[in-house]
Amino acid sequence: MSAPHALAVRPGDAPARGPLGAAAVRFEDWAGQPGVHLLYADLDLADRARLRADLGPEAERADDDALVVAALQRWAGDAPDRLGGTFAYAAWDGARQRVLGAVDVLGLRPLGVAETSGGLVVGGDVRAVLAADDVPDDLDEGALAAALLDASFKPAAVGKTYLRAIQALPPARRFGADASGIWSEPYWRPETIPTRPFRGIEEAGAALRAILREVTAEAIDDATPGTVGVHLSAGIDSTAVAAFAAEALAARGLPPPTAFSWLPAPAPGTPPAPDQARVLAVADRWGMDVVWCPPTPDDALAGLSMDATREPTTMWTPEAPVRRAASERGIRLMLSGWGGDEAVSFSGRGLVGPHLLRTGRWGPLAAFALADPRAALQRFRASPTRRAKLTAHPSLETLREAALRGEHATFARPDLLRRAVLSESPPPPVGAPRDYLAWLLHRGHLGQRTAAWAQVGAPLGLRYRYPLLDRRVLTFVLSLRPEAWLTRRRLRRWPLREATVGLVPDRVRLHDSKAEPTWTAASRRSTEVAADQFASLATRPAAHARAHLIDIAALQEALSVWARNIEAENQGRWTALGLQAVSFLSSSPVPPPRRPR
Repeated sequence: MSAPHALAVRPGDAPARGPLGAAAVRFEDWAGQPGVHLLYADLDLADRARLRADLGPEAERADDDALVVAALQRWAGDAPDRLGGTFAYAAWDGARQRVLGAVDVLGLRPLGVAETSGGLVVGGDVRAVLAADDVPDDLDEGALAAALLDASFKPAAVGKTYLRAIQALPPARRFGADASGIWSEPYWRPETIPTRPFRGIEEAGAALRAILREVTAEAIDDATPGTVGVHLSAGIDSTAVAAFAAEALAARGLPPPTAFSWLPAPAPGTPPAPDQARVLAVADRWGMDVVWCPPTPDDALAGLSMDATREPTTMWTPEAPVRRAASERGIRLMLSGWGGDEAVSFSGRGLVGPHLLRTGRWGPLAAFALADPRAALQRFRASPTRRAKLTAHPSLETLREAALRGEHATFARPDLLRRAVLSESPPPPVGAPRDYLAWLLHRGHLGQRTAAWAQVGAPLGLRYRYPLLDRRVLTFVLSLRPEAWLTRRRLRRWPLREATVGLVPDRVRLHDSKAEPTWTAASRRSTEVAADQFASLATRPAAHARAHLIDIAALQEALSVWARNIEAENQGRWTALGLQAVSFLSSSPVPPPRRPR
């Protein structure tokens, strides 16, 4: 089944499957049942050899379902901390007569939970959870108001969805449920990972290279010839994943992956733009075919016309051409470099130097200053500005008060702002760089994209994997001392640059910017056209169904401005908040809320 759906799961039934399924469970059906039984499973485990060794010989040939069951039998609530890869599951624990569940450390496989009379519904797609009986679909106005105040707000970070009845399990959380209710708690705290001795960036790069080779070899282990694709941008993250994937496939005697780029193809008869040239340099190094997949106005309009309160809208527009092209070419596995900035290619964000100064570790800073005095002075002068940007993140309550005074732009109606119960996300820590990294990993935005791509890829038989977000990679990165992120030769992100020596051409590996102006221009053009078309669609009756929450007239006016020149506002909060508001307009009439039983 390719549409979101819910299944009643009773003893003897197979589990409901993600990412488009949900399991409806009644406690009275399971009362007295012994053993461990999967109820819902969305599993793509990794590091299986270690897990099988931990579980013993009986797990030698176990598949992912059996490995999770065996882990729960052995470790119960501690099982998720022993699992690698991506996962979301719920299982009946007969020994304790309750449901246990968890998501992976980054929430890359999401899990929504809704309480019902006498049971619960669990699933990764809120539409599937809503498909079960007894789950009302009224909006969580607090989450909606928060997103209209701050476009960076992600409900999953505070355990919410945009629907009041459906909780979202935050990253690295486990939950338990029985007739008395639902509880949850974290099982992995990235900020507590011990640091390792730092003997130089070259040694760190070599160690990271070994881990990435292991992780990527596992990621393509079940691939067949010609079925692997990679995202290939002009940045270091995607080029690293593409290179390690090509190397791993070659070691198995398989052809290189097909590269899919969001950039438009170079114009015939003209030299490629610098970002296009970097894509071609990596493709030529590994003999990869490049499929150019620029954004289209139709895809932008389709993305704008979806309802983000329940549909997978995140990064719909740029990835839609890739999905079509991949499906046409028989691609079944897509590897992406998504999330590298939050871990393996962390830039330091201006925190490294001040932290080393505060902690009295001046040696690395002195070496940096002696090696490049001019760059050291520039970084020292820029550091306060960079830190100010990190701390300039007002609370939702502050933004609400400013919006009601007319001092903060928002498309939320004043009545919504006044009555909404806001759930604050943890503010960013601005002390140790590793604490900031840990905060980034649990903001909820990583899983938002991966969930959306899994849901829209499933009907096409397309799976996504993210080698840079493997737990082994994260553990290594979080164990590095702050000096690993220092600027060298006027470049940052050195652990990954060193890890890709000889694999990624130096013109890409040592490029000092992640900007892709060719793609940015193409995206802007497609969004301008879509905004022009969507402005008239915003008058449809379905949009007015939320006019008591969103200022439709102000939104239409903004859309007309962006249709003439979205670049003029594209860097400001106004555009981000406007596009956020657009995403909450439904493409069909909003159904009246069902009364809970």
